[in-house]
Amino acid sequence: MCARDTFICKRADPVMGGADTARLMQAAALAARAHDGQRRKGPAGAPYAVHVFDVARLVAMHTDASADAVIAAVLHDTVEDSDTTLDEIQAAFGPAVARIVAGLTDDAATSALPLAERKARQAQKIAAAPPETRLVKLADQTANLTDLPASGDGWSVGRCRLYIAGARAVAEACLGLSSALDAAFDAAAARADNWVAARETTETAA
Repeated sequence: MCARDTFICKRADPVMGGADTARLMQAAALAARAHDGQRRKGPAGAPYAVHVFDVARLVAMHTDASADAVIAAVLHDTVEDSDTTLDEIQAAFGPAVARIVAGLTDDAATSALPLAERKARQAQKIAAAPPETRLVKLADQTANLTDLPASGDGWSVGRCRLYIAGARAVAEACLGLSSALDAAFDAAAARADNWVAARETTETAA
């Protein structure tokens, strides 16, 4: 295993214990390869793989979801962002993980939509998804808003507000399954709102 994969697996290791740690580390290695060279938006440009482990930690720490859901959180963007297939995920991790990842994967038509329309379609899709898929999606939205001051630093205030509104629309379809994760999302959304308001004030005064 290369140094990059070792680093990613060390980040993941505290999430779960016992036999499931080996499966998580296998997922970590796959995610690291799938997202190799990919970066989060914004000047900081953090490795994209960091995001998927932030999502997995939120699921593990704030919900009673299964190990399959935590593993799916690690893999939630692999099909959408790489040539990894759902068949490969099912062969390696089982049908439960593959079903969750499928429920979190945008098709090409959805990915091509403008931001507001894309988020509306995501919200519509996730509302009909099983609970564990919705939990991972809510964790994803929480992590995205937590990262907004870095990933959205080059965006206009208007686009940032549109992004937050879209995240709230998606989250609304996922709330009510974990009070702790609901609270984590609300806190992330409030911080994002405050950051955008402060930016707007600074830009107006300039």
